Amino acid sequence: MGRYKVFMTDTIWPDVNIEREGVSKIPDVDFSLSKGGTPEEICEEGKDCDALMVLFTPMSAKHLEYFTRCKVLVRMGIGFNSVDLAKATEMGIMVANVPDYCQEEVADHTIALFLEITRKAGLLDRDVKAGGWTMELANPVPRLQGKTFGLFGCGGIGQRTGKRAAAFGMNLAGYDPFAPEDLFERENIKRYDSLEKFVSEVDVLSLHIPLSPETKGIVNTAMLERMKPTSYLINTSRGPLVNEEDLYDALVNGLIAGAALDVLNEEPPKSLPKIATAPNIVITPHAGWNSLESLPELRAKSAEEVVRTYREGRPKFLINKEVLNKK
Repeated sequence: MGRYKVFMTDTIWPDVNIEREGVSKIPDVDFSLSKGGTPEEICEEGKDCDALMVLFTPMSAKHLEYFTRCKVLVRMGIGFNSVDLAKATEMGIMVANVPDYCQEEVADHTIALFLEITRKAGLLDRDVKAGGWTMELANPVPRLQGKTFGLFGCGGIGQRTGKRAAAFGMNLAGYDPFAPEDLFERENIKRYDSLEKFVSEVDVLSLHIPLSPETKGIVNTAMLERMKPTSYLINTSRGPLVNEEDLYDALVNGLIAGAALDVLNEEPPKSLPKIATAPNIVITPHAGWNSLESLPELRAKSAEEVVRTYREGRPKFLINKEVLNKK
């Protein structure tokens, strides 16, 4: 048997020591980082690998076709919409992500954004530093206690966000057709089976769902029109979940009270996006995951998935489970 080859397509950090050390638990492993280039050049360089570690390099059908020997592809992050799952399954490539990293950070960031669009501390701070002293700039400011915080998606991040919202005395509501009943009981979340009813009754709509063909643009005019005019939208998940043109119109026309986005349809935007000019909107640059601890966690857990696949035959967080039927 030849050496087990692990190929990392790209990186944004100064070294790959954590990844190299992590996969070194595989006997006779050969770990390499791409020299860079176009996606095609990167794929050509790593085409004979047994395992792929992918950060930002797109893995479309044509890119996956390079990897005829690959057994597992680990998307180094939570999202996996850059990977053609159907093609990977066809080729027998197991695809995994790292859904359990940065959960605390994203939950913290969600609440930070929520407080900014309701209490508007940042707005008042900028006013004072500019020589003002106008409390009324923040109006209207809602009392949070007793309001309903809606979790659209009740996975790890959704649950953690809920715990934080509950600490403000807020009631929790959730819509997640894939979550078990006991989760809602355990987390004290009122379960909704109707998305339309859920959206119309919550005071905050916080998105914690993955991006897929079914969820792309799910927040559109039809949904925004169902929301209360005093309600708020928060998205720390994936930008394309929201139709930004529809959200802009909703904010301008007062369909909802405000919105906070950590993600956009285009990242980074080539110019100031139109949505950034809407009233009562806060936008941060996909920073929810960030902390001193989260990046090393992501890198180590990505390597662990490669090792687990080598030892146990499959990753812990296998996305395309149907691929197992091909083995």
